[in-house]
Amino acid sequence: MVKNFSASGLTGLCPDEAYSSIQSACEDIRLLLLDPERFLYHDELKAAPGNSDHAKTPLRIPKNKLYGREKEISIISDSFCRVATTGVCEAFLIRGWSGCGKSSLVATTFEPIRVAGGYVVSRKFEEISSVNPVWTVMAAFNDLCILIKERNSDEELLEIQDELIRVFGINLPKLVRILPNAKDIFSTQASTLHLYQKVDSELTFKGLCFAIQCFMSVISAKSRPIMIFLDDLQWADNMALGLIHAALSDASKITSIFFVGGYRNNEIQEDHAIFSFIDNLESYQIGTTKLDLDGMEEQDVNMMISDALAVFPRNCRALSSALFQKTRGNPLFVIELLESLVKRKIIQYSLRKRRWVWDDAEVSGEEIAENVLHLLTTKMT
Repeated sequence: MVKNFSASGLTGLCPDEAYSSIQSACEDIRLLLLDPERFLYHDELKAAPGNSDHAKTPLRIPKNKLYGREKEISIISDSFCRVATTGVCEAFLIRGWSGCGKSSLVATTFEPIRVAGGYVVSRKFEEISSVNPVWTVMAAFNDLCILIKERNSDEELLEIQDELIRVFGINLPKLVRILPNAKDIFSTQASTLHLYQKVDSELTFKGLCFAIQCFMSVISAKSRPIMIFLDDLQWADNMALGLIHAALSDASKITSIFFVGGYRNNEIQEDHAIFSFIDNLESYQIGTTKLDLDGMEEQDVNMMISDALAVFPRNCRALSSALFQKTRGNPLFVIELLESLVKRKIIQYSLRKRRWVWDDAEVSGEEIAENVLHLLTTKMT
């Protein structure tokens, strides 16, 4: 850094890495002060076989770090706070291409919501699964039972138990049949008296929806705001989405549920159940926020590349610009392409310079690797 600063204009020359202004130097100093570890390699670096200068070292791709999503995080957090404050249920739907960071975006809000007193459950639908999609929704409610058990005192659990017994009556065994973890909410005495009575009748889908509505009318409250995140809604069906709608639509009894769903809008047809689901939410006047998640902005790609290569953002702007143009800023594809360039030794770590090196012109003119091209063409068209 000192070398780059001293080379700035003193001899009339301006090397590529030299500072063009005091402001540029201040920006780098600020980054060093905020996160010095970001620019240091503590691991012993050894030369790659047959090459005395280039080292074989992995990229430093940060996990669980989002770039340029502050506005979206704020919108989700504000929506949850509104539900927790008013007690009115809401839905929040996030759509975008595969790899744009829908799941990571929502996951970023989990811990702050927990700290704020919220109960967070998360599940995802699978494209190929032997399990009926409706049971993915049921699994989320089943997970909620565990949270209720863990986060409430014995006195609070007793109140919940008594209310469930009052609401379900002789049908209480049906609740345990569809939500096995619900039995842990009850005391041993209550379990003996109510939970293991014989149940003769089969449970229809209508009966399932009613049971979940009854359960959530007891569990959900302004003192227990609940966030349910279901990912990959493109693999959900009418019944699964209908069950979610049932849990949100009984406004006279159910409060403080914040439903968040993510789906790939480029992988669904016009007749997909998600559209009728959205129409039903709106017809029941359930507040619904729709968020389109696009690729990162170029400056955010620049920060991601800066982190991955442990260099100052100003030193990888041309590289970042090339990757941005080739991937449209999709986070997954940026990482895939960057790893592809390293694998093909277009980007290498130099032991002599103690940093990653590359040729901007070579990167710009490089054809996208076949595996990355496949991702781009199948997911972004």
